[in-house]
Amino acid sequence: MTEKFYQYALYSVLSITILFSLFLVAADNIAPFTTQASLHRTVATIAPETSGVIETVAVRNGEQVKSGETLFTLDAQSYQLKVSQAKAELAQALQTFDANQQQLNVAKQTLLQKQEEEHNAVAKLVRNKALYKKGLTTTQAIEDSELSVKVAKSALMAAKADIMRIEASLADSNSNAAIQLAKAKLASAELDQQHTQIVAQTDGVVTNLQLQSGSYISQGTTALLLVNESHAWLSADFNEKGIEHLTQDNQAYIAFDAIPGKVFIGHIESQERAIRDIDNSNGQLVDVINDNRWIREQQKIRVRIVLDDVKPEMAQRLISGARASVSVKNGSILIDAISYTWIHLVSLFRYIY
Repeated sequence: MTEKFYQYALYSVLSITILFSLFLVAADNIAPFTTQASLHRTVATIAPETSGVIETVAVRNGEQVKSGETLFTLDAQSYQLKVSQAKAELAQALQTFDANQQQLNVAKQTLLQKQEEEHNAVAKLVRNKALYKKGLTTTQAIEDSELSVKVAKSALMAAKADIMRIEASLADSNSNAAIQLAKAKLASAELDQQHTQIVAQTDGVVTNLQLQSGSYISQGTTALLLVNESHAWLSADFNEKGIEHLTQDNQAYIAFDAIPGKVFIGHIESQERAIRDIDNSNGQLVDVINDNRWIREQQKIRVRIVLDDVKPEMAQRLISGARASVSVKNGSILIDAISYTWIHLVSLFRYIY
């Protein structure tokens, strides 16, 4: 009886071993399985839009922050000076504009004066010519009057040219180039001053915080990261033989290394339809690699999997980058039962390794 028991037990173990071995060999074709999966969350990179010395750090690493909260500030003194300088330049441009307006008014009055002088010079020439015909004046008087007319006409033309010059430089205050340039410089300085207050643009958890008050930070340098805990997905790489089952909305079993003994349910959200060809990038010449292996490594296909049933307390245990094993459902009761059993065994094995 004891021998029969051990015999049945041995046959059962061998049968289960052979069954799972066959399943693993055929898994890529009937129920794709991979251990190459990792959790991702939306991560916002926080970098200052201006350079400066860090004045205060308002958050701690691992702290939950809301959109609009101040993360850290830069010393704003130099930017305040630039704002003051830009305001002074704008005031100077406006004063110059007003002065040119006054100059234009003066030039118009001068034009009226020159017109009167030219009119008087012409009238005097006419009178002198009439007197000359009666012998009451000299040729010299006529020549002097003609010269006065020429001088008056030249002065009149100069006055008109001066008005045209001033009008060309003026336009109205909304289109005057100098004023608009000064306004743009002021707006830029004020924006830089605002950027000394670095605020969160989204909710998230502060991570990789390495800021120190008094340190200098350059524009665009990554200061910290904000991890959005409310949005997560898995990137899983499967052998391409199983592409038939890697379709949108197909369900998957997921076992996280960080949560041994638990299996979660998810579904395929999308499938990447291209991979980077490192041997032929940017239209360069192909770099042919000689491979003497008879069986080459299989191509991987990346899919995005969304978790369906992760509770908040479980989600807190998963960091961005957490590793996982994934098995995709086949649709067959038997194969899915084997797949479900296998992923549970993998999950339990995580207690050991």
